[in-house]
Amino acid sequence: FLYQITNRMHLVELNVLPMTLVDRALPFIPETIWIYFTEYLIFIVSWVALDDPMERTKYWYSYMGILMVSTVIFVLWPTTFPRESFPLDGFPGGISKSAFEYFRAQMDTPANCLPSLHVSSCFIASFVFWKVSKPKFWFFLVWAIAVAISTMTTKQHYFIDVWTAILLTVASYYYFYFCVSYSSARDRAQSFKALVE
Repeated sequence: FLYQITNRMHLVELNVLPMTLVDRALPFIPETIWIYFTEYLIFIVSWVALDDPMERTKYWYSYMGILMVSTVIFVLWPTTFPRESFPLDGFPGGISKSAFEYFRAQMDTPANCLPSLHVSSCFIASFVFWKVSKPKFWFFLVWAIAVAISTMTTKQHYFIDVWTAILLTVASYYYFYFCVSYSSARDRAQSFKALVE
């Protein structure tokens, strides 16, 4: 909801950012839209793969931290990507082109670029396994990197959107995993029982 509102309603003029060397070097590869779309799947897979309720709680808070900071940036300093420079006219027809056209027209405006929530949400899905399972961490990290690259090869994001999203993810992960203390439902119930008695 927060993303969709800030994606469509803007209080100030949108900023078009300059293309960096990386932005210019990476080609427009429309077929990578399918990798881009897997961002919506990584949430479910990573959540299911985390079987500890406390780890899921930390994951939820760290993701919400990313979302809240990103939303503030989207409101105060909104950015946009010049999609018109990368038309789909020369892209062969078929399901890929139809999906890409529908995505651009109906699901996502070219706003809310910096930081990329696509990138940060995928990287936090990998970071949550850092202390839990190294094989899962590496699996999700490779997946997150693939999605991050696809945000640039589909010309949905600038390179600066990617690395600022990674920095935000690191900060949120560090805060909610190392600076915040958590208690389980059982601990809270025991504390309440002791208070009542």
